[in-house]
Amino acid sequence: MQAIRPALGRAPGYRTHRPGIAAALGRRAWSSGPGRGRLDTPPRHTGAGAALAHHERVTTSTPTRRVVEPAGAPPRIQLPDQWLRGLLAGGEAAVLSWLVVAVPAIATYVATASAPELGSAGWLEAARVGTAAWLLGHGAAITLGELTITLMPLGITLVALGVLAASVRRAHLGSWASGGFAAAGYLLLTTAFVAFAATPGGVQGLLGAVGVTVCGVAIGLRGAPAPAWWAKTTAKIPGWVSDAVALAWRLVLVQVALATVATVWMIVANLGAITELHDQLGPDAVSAVVLVLAQLLVLPNLVLWAGAYLLGSGFAVGADTVFSPSVIEAGPLPLVPVLGALPEPDGLLGQLPVLGLVGLLSGLVAGVWLARRMRGRGAVSMLAAVAGAAALAGLVLAGFTALAAGGVGPGRMATMGGDWLAVGVAMAWQAAAAAGVVIVLAHPITAAGARRLRAAAGVWWEQVTGTKKSGDGH
Repeated sequence: MQAIRPALGRAPGYRTHRPGIAAALGRRAWSSGPGRGRLDTPPRHTGAGAALAHHERVTTSTPTRRVVEPAGAPPRIQLPDQWLRGLLAGGEAAVLSWLVVAVPAIATYVATASAPELGSAGWLEAARVGTAAWLLGHGAAITLGELTITLMPLGITLVALGVLAASVRRAHLGSWASGGFAAAGYLLLTTAFVAFAATPGGVQGLLGAVGVTVCGVAIGLRGAPAPAWWAKTTAKIPGWVSDAVALAWRLVLVQVALATVATVWMIVANLGAITELHDQLGPDAVSAVVLVLAQLLVLPNLVLWAGAYLLGSGFAVGADTVFSPSVIEAGPLPLVPVLGALPEPDGLLGQLPVLGLVGLLSGLVAGVWLARRMRGRGAVSMLAAVAGAAALAGLVLAGFTALAAGGVGPGRMATMGGDWLAVGVAMAWQAAAAAGVVIVLAHPITAAGARRLRAAAGVWWEQVTGTKKSGDGH
């Protein structure tokens, strides 16, 4: 072995070389170790070594691997980012809003499980009743035996809308495509609830759920970049149309706020009658909580009924009844405590037709805002914005009034709520009249004409009285 090692030793002047490193670093290759210097020239290779070095240069210089799709292959479907998060956000919103109604229904069953009237009903049936109530808040028409309920508790609708918007906002969805998956998750759970309730008329709740998802997702994605097609469409909208939309929602907001104040005032003023009706029912602790919660869920309906009252058309609580500022014709009412806040037939609230012109106040407030926003614009553009806003506000309030109306029948209670057409027309003309007057008076042309008229009146008064203003030199 000692004799063989010299033969296998390194030849004089031979230097080690790693082809892969040299190929990757180009001409800047070096060897390490004591006494070894830096190499600035690549080593020489034999034929086989040169081929190996060329192979390593080819393989190491390829940055990524290319995937060639075969000709005629169908396009690959790529899901948007955060699609799973959006899907879970929609499902979460549906479940949470459902629990708001289902839990009290199950709690009521647990509290009254020993009642003989329940028969063999169990907690599963109680959950189905709560699910039917949840679908009722989405526009379903529920039929329980001979009883048909079409009155939509808008409190459930608002809860579902708010929870969905909050879930979308909390999920931090960055695009409308992922928001579409949130809507899909909500609708998927709604379909499951329809199947679970197994109630005739429950399928109609899917249509209302579409409206809830569109509004809820739009509110939750406020501030997210709009799609390109939407940006192009809105860029072509005239300025007066945008002003009309902005004025319309302010008109609706002011009118609903005034109706809310009126509703709260009526409840507080008639709190004694409401408490007396509540005591007549004699509910236990759990039933009392459920009863109060149920009345809170229909409180938005009462607000919109009050809005119809303040516009002069009034509303009905049962067949052949009317509650309006000019006349009140009441009849037998169901034993619901909050209905004790309704005005009495011989009260003052049925003898003040001027209360039906509150829409003028909404028009004045919104008109002042529009006059300040559109200062310096043409009169035609401003009046067009007022007309468009009044029409749009009338349509929106008419739609809200239609949603708040319904019935619990058959029987005389199958008719409840306001007349959507009368409400829409009243809102449109009152808002247009008041806002139009403000716009005309605040316009620069009108202001200049008023100054000239005031100056002419002053001159006429001087001529009639023979007096002159001080400082004329006489």
